[in-house]
Amino acid sequence: MYPSLQTSLKITTQLRMTPQLQQAVKLLQYNRVELTEFLNKEMLENPTLEEQVEERLDELPDGAINGVNTLTSTAAGSAVLSSAEQPRDPAAVQSTEIDWNRVDLNDRVHRFQVSSGAEEYAGVDQTLTRPETLAEHLIWQLRMAPLSGAILEVALEIVYNLDERGWFAEGAEGWAAFIGASVEPETILEAARAEVMALDPIGVGALGLKECLQVQLRATDQEGSVAWELVCDHLEALGSRDLRRTARSAGISVAELEKARQLIACLEPRPGRAFVADEIERNPNVTPDVRIYKQGGEWVVHLEEDGLPRLRVSRFYQQAYKSGDLSKEARAYIIDRLRRAEWVTKSIYQRQLTIRRVVESVLRFQHDFFERGAAYLKPLVLRDVADDIGMHESTVSRVTANKYAETPQGLLPLKYFFSARLSGSMGHADVSAEAVRQRINQIIKSEFVAKPYSDAQIVRLLRAEGTEIARRTVAKYREQLKIPAAGKRRVRR
Repeated sequence: MYPSLQTSLKITTQLRMTPQLQQAVKLLQYNRVELTEFLNKEMLENPTLEEQVEERLDELPDGAINGVNTLTSTAAGSAVLSSAEQPRDPAAVQSTEIDWNRVDLNDRVHRFQVSSGAEEYAGVDQTLTRPETLAEHLIWQLRMAPLSGAILEVALEIVYNLDERGWFAEGAEGWAAFIGASVEPETILEAARAEVMALDPIGVGALGLKECLQVQLRATDQEGSVAWELVCDHLEALGSRDLRRTARSAGISVAELEKARQLIACLEPRPGRAFVADEIERNPNVTPDVRIYKQGGEWVVHLEEDGLPRLRVSRFYQQAYKSGDLSKEARAYIIDRLRRAEWVTKSIYQRQLTIRRVVESVLRFQHDFFERGAAYLKPLVLRDVADDIGMHESTVSRVTANKYAETPQGLLPLKYFFSARLSGSMGHADVSAEAVRQRINQIIKSEFVAKPYSDAQIVRLLRAEGTEIARRTVAKYREQLKIPAAGKRRVRR
């Protein structure tokens, strides 16, 4: 047989995610501030979109389409947006819904596809920025450093094992296991971790609090100082309120102790804090996206839209299109911009509708929380809400990301209402992790300050109330609440 060239046809079915659907996904993830920025930018780039000033409803053009609450668009714009340029049903924009399940499926396929032609450049909606993660920040620095291949590979592995504090996730025991499982010599592993700890922020990759503080003191030439000795030998005692006893055990005066404590207080015990995913911790001045309140005995979900532009299609461009006095190029440009305007208004309407459906579902599941407080927060996962409203759970995840709700219990992220399930003992119902955290907080607040509860005692109290929990879980929840251990909470009289 001889090799030969031949032409053949092959028909395949492929899922593609259009730029419009990608934009819809982006809009769904935006919080109120980001949506306002997007709308203002869209009005600058699209002359057929304009902000609607306050006017009476009877002065609006015929066929005006009201969005959710205040966001509006006009049917006159959608009348010129069909491919055949024929008027459509004025309710088409409002009644057309985005199939989020199709979006989710396309999204998973699309992100692994490679552009098949030079004309398929990434649009603006695909190049929007997001906050840099700790791993990305460190990897960028590692790529710039003159490291050997072996050390670079190990350093990258260390970066991927950092927790939200910036420490090596499993501490000393995890590092020992990491060394035992690695094929590289221990000298290379330690050299790689030393390189990571020298990156910005200083102290990432440390195995614990002591090493993290030591790295920062060494970087500021404080090795051998009083602060250094305190961190090395008396770190636990630094949290004590008995300054005289701590100073006596360290062999220094109270004045020297206080000066060293002020220096240590300037260090960062959690180098990864600046990259933490919790928006409230990064920016305490967050604004609510939705308000949940009780009115007339019923709970109400209200989308906060103060400051959001009210959109409509420009009457000037509608008349310019209808006049027929346009060149071919101008007509094509206006049609393209009007189609964009229609898609934006439809996507915003669908976004608001989807957020409302998700929050109303959360309200149904967590009704006891709104009525009685955090102790009655029920276990809830994304799939529960997704099944309730007939959407994909990744859509629910997008809706709840970076958004906040103003409730009678305070300003809370929507993710707050989704909590892991902890098993109750025989005869007791399962409880949510957040409810257990709140109960631990209550127990500690009610303790006798001269004899605070240990983690083991808190475990016994919770088990007596019907909650099965491990001591290490109590310690983890206590740290999340930023409550020190029992020894540091003790007040000597």
